[in-house]
Amino acid sequence: MLKLPALRGRLQIAASRSSALNDLLEAYEEASFALERFMKRGDPQSRTLADEYTALCAEIESDIIRHLLETTSPLTD
Repeated sequence: MLKLPALRGRLQIAASRSSALNDLLEAYEEASFALERFMKRGDPQSRTLADEYTALCAEIESDIIRHLLETTSPLTD
């Protein structure tokens, strides 16, 4: 789950309380699975899609972090 394993516990708690965050996490999961599939293929079109999905995953991660910062107490686990 994301590149920030230290936030997993907080994410699980926050997702149980927020459908918006839960939706973001589901979108991230789908995008990251698609990214893995595109990266496994070797053709140029898949490489282009992998680049796009890399950016998409990074955007969703930023949205998730922003959501956490806006809706929870400071990140001091």
